[in-house]
Amino acid sequence: MAAPAKRLDLGSLPEQGIEFVQMETVDLDGALRGKFLPAAKVKPDSQGAFCTIVYQFTPVDDVWVTRHSSFDNGFPDMKARPDPDTAVPLNWRENTAAVIYDMYNPDGSPYPLAPRSVLKKVASRFQETGYEPMFGIEFEAFVMHADEGLMAEGRHHEMKPLGAMHNAYRLAESDGVRELACAFMQRMRGAGVEVEAFHTELGFGALEFALAPAGAVAAADNATRAKSYFRALCAERGLVATFMAKWKIGESGSGGHVHQSLWQNGQNAFFDPARTTMSDPALSYAAGLIKTMPEFSILFRPNVNSYRRFDYKSWSPENASWGYDNRSAALRAIRQPGRNAFRFEHRVPGADTNMYLVLAAMLAGGHLGLTSKLAPLAGAEGNAALDPNWARLPSSLPEATEMFRNSEIAKDYLGSAFVEHYAASRDIEWQHWLAWQAEQVTPYELKRYFKTV
Repeated sequence: MAAPAKRLDLGSLPEQGIEFVQMETVDLDGALRGKFLPAAKVKPDSQGAFCTIVYQFTPVDDVWVTRHSSFDNGFPDMKARPDPDTAVPLNWRENTAAVIYDMYNPDGSPYPLAPRSVLKKVASRFQETGYEPMFGIEFEAFVMHADEGLMAEGRHHEMKPLGAMHNAYRLAESDGVRELACAFMQRMRGAGVEVEAFHTELGFGALEFALAPAGAVAAADNATRAKSYFRALCAERGLVATFMAKWKIGESGSGGHVHQSLWQNGQNAFFDPARTTMSDPALSYAAGLIKTMPEFSILFRPNVNSYRRFDYKSWSPENASWGYDNRSAALRAIRQPGRNAFRFEHRVPGADTNMYLVLAAMLAGGHLGLTSKLAPLAGAEGNAALDPNWARLPSSLPEATEMFRNSEIAKDYLGSAFVEHYAASRDIEWQHWLAWQAEQVTPYELKRYFKTV
């Protein structure tokens, strides 16, 4: 389990040497946004305001309007309240702390479009099962030596990667990876987040880090902060990190795999001492994940680029399957090295996801499986992608969006307002992609037709 997080007392931040507070909240795409506040304004019962338009920005801040935030209603504010459990020092920034804020309607009810509100809603409903879910999140990323000129010209692939080797798990002393890893692990520990492992992956500049298990909301908080703080650390060192699902054809994709288990009375409920297979609660939980996986796929693969990673040959699942220690399956059942390690690794999400929404979807599926006492098919053996018994996952952004929009399960667990709004946000992403395509004559077209037609 993660080391106890170092927390600050919101009632006395100035007395603890804190002068400034980084207010943090997450948008639909999983990015931290916020404000910088004087510490004296941040108290356990303080209230702030935040514009509802934050949930109607694209990743590059194109603005779109809905009934929730528009010219008709004046783009209203939400109430913003600090979560005292998330107050941590940013030891690398002098006299500065960070606090995550929750968003509320004027009447005090949770704002239905806020990803943290959505996760809290599903986590609260899961409590009736009597189990405590734990999540350990892994992120893969690529790190390059930053060149703003190349990026401005769209020549990202010409940037020099961190390290000159393509090897996974390398321990080279001279490529800067070791120093970056140690600095990141120290930085995150200071913010109350334990990084359990950091290593190179297969690819030039490819890295992976794994976070210690935590409860649903804490795990999503830790993961979201880790991505943001890692990017900041890289920028301080003249580097740039990308969590795109597939940043370059010919290189590995970047996954955001989620390890999960259920606990009860301090014991791992996925372990059954009477047998070597997963327990009945584990299998019901998995059956719910498998049943809901196609409908929730848009939360695991939320962007146009996400579907370039869609390839079983790269161990990125193409169907809603499971199997024991089978990396070709969407759910990999793990039983080593001991009883506390019994868990499922959900291999569908990319590193480009919003982890609050990913965990909300998984909790919803698990809850459905447990309360309905679902049972999965026998675990896949061999290449799960070639087994026709498993439901195919949607292979494009529009297909995944429509499945989500029409999902009664999603509306039940996540809320109809959120499902409608999130599906609309994916429509906007697709429209921007189509608009860009319409303005291009691609290298493919020039090579194929310039001299031949």
